[in-house]
Amino acid sequence: MHSATRSNVEMVAGFLAGFLEDAHGVTAEPSSQLTEAEGAIDAGGLYLWFVDGQPVSMANIAHRSPRHARINAVYTPPACRKQGHASALVAALSSLILAEGLVPMLYADVINPASNKAYRNVGFVESGEIADLRFEAM
Repeated sequence: MHSATRSNVEMVAGFLAGFLEDAHGVTAEPSSQLTEAEGAIDAGGLYLWFVDGQPVSMANIAHRSPRHARINAVYTPPACRKQGHASALVAALSSLILAEGLVPMLYADVINPASNKAYRNVGFVESGEIADLRFEAM
């Protein structure tokens, strides 16, 4: 596991575009995610999992409170899936968070059984449900 750096910005932008498609059904060109990638890298919480020198998975520590650290933006490109890369990265991030004296947490989409299984396999347990409510102007 390595912290993402500015040298990874184009690859991270591609991963973010893939994440948007998978998680939100939004099609985005990687070039449209460059600013977001730079911000995530500069914030210092974005990590990459490498295999044979190539990045194969991404995850972010999005927020730290006095008690918890929240992992989000877990993404593995389709060609690298079902090989345990995201599980390994989430497990490594969780160990890092625990070493800081914090409790790792994440939000998992109930309609994605593959990611939920991966999170359970590294020790996460479901502790509640959250509804996504959106405001629409009248």
